[in-house]
Amino acid sequence: MVKKIYVINNSGERELLSKNKIINSAKRSGASLDLAKKVADIVTEKVDEEMTTRKIYALIKKTLLKESPASGMKYSLKEAIRKLGPTGHWFEKYVADILKEYGYKTKINQIVKGRCADFEVDVLLWKDEIKEFSFGECKYHNNPGAKVSISTILENFASFIDLKDGKLGQSFVDKKYNLKRAIITNTKFTSKAITYANCYGVTLLGWKYPKGRGLEYYIDGKNLYPVTILPSVTSLMLEELYNKNVLLVKELLDENVQKKLKKSSLPNVNVGKIVKEAKILFKEEGF
Repeated sequence: MVKKIYVINNSGERELLSKNKIINSAKRSGASLDLAKKVADIVTEKVDEEMTTRKIYALIKKTLLKESPASGMKYSLKEAIRKLGPTGHWFEKYVADILKEYGYKTKINQIVKGRCADFEVDVLLWKDEIKEFSFGECKYHNNPGAKVSISTILENFASFIDLKDGKLGQSFVDKKYNLKRAIITNTKFTSKAITYANCYGVTLLGWKYPKGRGLEYYIDGKNLYPVTILPSVTSLMLEELYNKNVLLVKELLDENVQKKLKKSSLPNVNVGKIVKEAKILFKEEGF
């Protein structure tokens, strides 16, 4: 009989350790079924009663990195996005970069006049082919258990009412564009937030939402991994990569970018090492 082990989740609650959850999470990172099962066996042998899920996550990541470096890196995608902090600025830029890859035109950090007030809009996004224009709000959280609540949706929908009647909004209305409010987050939405947003046509994009088409879907779809997914990227290194406007792993595969980084003599950046990790990630994933 298999011994039942209870662990502590991010909400501080006890839950039964699920080997299937470990297998499925490993598979989502690109591991084969056989490898996922092997990882689950190794990890469950090391799990103690009431160990936190954060520590279990670290065990899974460490095991995957050893068995399949690319899968190990991809497994840490959600954590990598959280590392785009400490403020939300770089998450906003990352979101804009993702949207551009999917055919949207974007502008970040814009002050936009509504009918009655001015608002700072994180990202303006529009696609001419489908005649759609959105005022986008990016909600970045570095707390893994955080969720976007209905109060955030209410506040943003209220500002949208004013923005759509402003000069910019009306200019797109005149061009027969469909105006929308979009809220994009690296975490999840509460059920009330989802219900209200669906009722009033607010577009939501977050972690695993919409189901099967969440933020991770669009990242994986075009290999838009942030540089924070690479094991060797430290906070000091990240700051210097930001200064050189290098945010995506695939940019490190560009020889011109590599030359730019090497010529800049960035003291905290081991260019050779992070480029090697970038090549491992893309090669092992078959990109």
